[in-house]
Amino acid sequence: MLALAIDTSGEICTLALGRDRELAAERRFHHKMNLLRRILPNVDQMLSDAGLKPAEVGAVVVALGPGSFTGLRIGVTIAKSLAFSLSKPIVGVGTLDALARSAAPTANELICPMIHARAGEVYWSLTDSSGTVRLADYEVGTVVRALEAVAERGGSVHFCGTGATRNAETIRHRFGGAAVVGEPWSEYPLGGALLDLGFRRIERSEFDDASTLAPMYVRKPTPVVRLETGAFAKRHSERSEESRPDSSLRSE
Repeated sequence: MLALAIDTSGEICTLALGRDRELAAERRFHHKMNLLRRILPNVDQMLSDAGLKPAEVGAVVVALGPGSFTGLRIGVTIAKSLAFSLSKPIVGVGTLDALARSAAPTANELICPMIHARAGEVYWSLTDSSGTVRLADYEVGTVVRALEAVAERGGSVHFCGTGATRNAETIRHRFGGAAVVGEPWSEYPLGGALLDLGFRRIERSEFDDASTLAPMYVRKPTPVVRLETGAFAKRHSERSEESRPDSSLRSE
């Protein structure tokens, strides 16, 4: 089966084609906020370069995050649309899982994938050395708290992802020689890793429902929090009040 993998959770968009876990093609590009305009032409070009047609795609694999709120919405929506239009199954893969699997070929230690969330905070999880068995569920929090939780496991750890490279000094200070921090060029999941995890789910017939599949944010996006807490309404009300003419002028 030929599968198409899509990851739009970070600044680098990754697209890949694979047949029965054998990588057929891969494209990566820095989308610079032009993801919606560029992703489908890149998918078409990748298929063309590989001598393949859209109708030959047998399944769609999509990274669910955590990561960029807008990027994930675009990527998951496009993946679902492709699955619908091609009448093919779709499976979602956690981005942290894909990061861990990408590091697995060179890691003999536990693997801790980290994605930068905001200043001093990361999305993280922990897997075995194969990158296929999750030992700690997805979490978001301070770098210090994440490292404390990982240290409780003991042993050597391979840290990877944008959250790891941006906090490399802190990690090395905490773990010393028991930590390996991945190189900057390995900050994003490999297309082959996405396909591998996707095919594992496909082989178990663990397909997702394209109508309900949604990004994995771990923490609610800021716009959603503001809507739920009424912050948007309060802000709009305050702005409206500020824009009104002074009451003393209205009474004259």
